Amino acid sequence: MIELFSITITFIFLFLLSLFPLRVNFFQEKGIFNKNNIFDMQFLNLIINISILLFISFTNINFSIYFISIVTISLILNLLWIKDIFKFFKNKNFIFFIISNLIIAVYLISNPILAWDGLENWYFKAQNFFYNYNFFDLKGLIGNNNYYPHLGTFIWGVLWKNSLLQYEYFGRLFFVFIYLLSIFSICELVKKNYQFKIIILSLIILLTFDEFLFRGYQEVFIFSLFIYISKNFYLYLKNKNTLNLIITFLCLNLIPWIKHEGFLFTFVFCISMLFIIRNHFKKIQIIYFVFLTFALLIIKNYLFYKYLDLNFTHGGGGEFFVQDKSILEFLYTFLKGVLVALIKYKIWLLFFVSYYFLSKNKFFNSKNILYFKFLKVNFFLYLFLLVGIYYNLFVNSEIDFNWWIDTSLDRLIFSISGLFIIYIVFFLNDLKNYNLK
Repeated sequence: MIELFSITITFIFLFLLSLFPLRVNFFQEKGIFNKNNIFDMQFLNLIINISILLFISFTNINFSIYFISIVTISLILNLLWIKDIFKFFKNKNFIFFIISNLIIAVYLISNPILAWDGLENWYFKAQNFFYNYNFFDLKGLIGNNNYYPHLGTFIWGVLWKNSLLQYEYFGRLFFVFIYLLSIFSICELVKKNYQFKIIILSLIILLTFDEFLFRGYQEVFIFSLFIYISKNFYLYLKNKNTLNLIITFLCLNLIPWIKHEGFLFTFVFCISMLFIIRNHFKKIQIIYFVFLTFALLIIKNYLFYKYLDLNFTHGGGGEFFVQDKSILEFLYTFLKGVLVALIKYKIWLLFFVSYYFLSKNKFFNSKNILYFKFLKVNFFLYLFLLVGIYYNLFVNSEIDFNWWIDTSLDRLIFSISGLFIIYIVFFLNDLKNYNLK
């Protein structure tokens, strides 16, 4: 019973973080977005607070004092309009959001083990921040790859420290909260009734939820950010609202601080933007976006080079030519791994089905053509990136190549999938126009 109460307290903390600094009005017709969406506002607040926490992780500020201060300020401010806050119980989607968080949390905590990578590489980083050490204390941690980024484990450690029972798995509830928040946010684009939305929400959760990834891995964090990035970049192209581009920028530049592959994901996203710049209405904004993102990537890698370790290859090397190994062997093993990943994360099958029918109905010839061109470029660039990463490991790594495929390829494919969930939304919104005979 005490654990259930502690779960509730932890989610209240996360809820309060998502209600500050911008007010979330549950019944306002319009807010800073063209259409008011409580999940978008919550996600934006969470991103603002995560960005501030990332900066604080480099300082000697007491993380617990800062965290409790923000939660307390949010509580006080929201008490000023407590009558409006209680109105959210009339919002059926939000009730379903709360129930979903509690169900997944109870399910995970019933067996709160850490998976191998979570225990070997990520747990010690979280423990570093639990004891209020900062980024510069990460070097030389036992059982830790120093070049692994720290943002996810920082939030994990701070929430762990400030949980009621101070069990580490309460810190991991952050990943549940942001995972569900991103899915509920993207599903607000579905132009159907409440009952249909609940079905779609449930379907996406069932097709993307992987208990294993909540055992200390960081892919869920990246997946969630990619969903919100995809939505906001689409809204930016559609509504020409610079705020959506700023949100995209904030989210994208958190990804390199979550996993080592994040800087490659960010790089690919920016290159994809350059492919559509010719047809873009404000080319200078895209140029600024890409330039500032590259600058932040350089700063991030410089900090790791100067203060920790910097490893661009993670098991690979500098050789890029096959010597005594067969390309056919590489392609067979790689494609087999991709097939297994697609079967494991069946949401990709829904992407392909959605894309097929959207293409058949000439949906891509509408005003959304620029955005879908952008997504298509992303898809192929990410595919080439994965081929490049694993080909490098195939040629250079001393570890069996099948091990690399079996232990990591599916997780990378899952991380990227958040960017393409919006395909499902457009397929559902355009259902009435399909001739399925």
